[in-house]
Amino acid sequence: MAVQFKVLTVAVPLWLIGSTDAPHWLVSGTMLTGTVIVVAFQVRASRGVDSPAAGGRAYRRAGAAFFIACALIPLSAGVSPWAATAVLLIAVVIHTVGELWHSAGGFEVSFALAPERATGQYLGVFGLGAGLAEALGPGLLIALCITWGRPGWYVVGTLFVVTGLAVPRAVRWAQRQQDRQLARQSLPEVAGEVRKV
Repeated sequence: MAVQFKVLTVAVPLWLIGSTDAPHWLVSGTMLTGTVIVVAFQVRASRGVDSPAAGGRAYRRAGAAFFIACALIPLSAGVSPWAATAVLLIAVVIHTVGELWHSAGGFEVSFALAPERATGQYLGVFGLGAGLAEALGPGLLIALCITWGRPGWYVVGTLFVVTGLAVPRAVRWAQRQQDRQLARQSLPEVAGEVRKV
């Protein structure tokens, strides 16, 4: 899902310039809009995301927001410059709200599910996803959204929503594994206490 970070910085600017009649200065306008929303609402968006389950739900909401944004963006082609501007700005606002949920969910899930003895290793592996998205995301988005066009936006949106739906299940599975491991670790301690009595 970390590919979403490249939607606003790669796919939307290329789409805006190559496929719409929106004014080119809107590239900066979309970046500014997203930045202002993140600065103003990051803390508020993370309220309530205080457990792995809440993090999974935040991912689910993010996937839905990304899907809606990806469904709106292609509607900006073939309309007047003002209509294209309005559609793109609405899509950017929705996408950025999804980004806030995605970030809040990612922080909670990555920290809460990492075992204390190996937090660094787990966070490193979690960070590989962002690194892969950074490396592969632009090419994927260009191939689907820019080269293929409108259908590509729908495919990307569908990938986001499917990922968002899968994360809560993955979180529940990881929590069960973590609970089992904790139970196994506490069994020798309980047995030692029983022997002392």
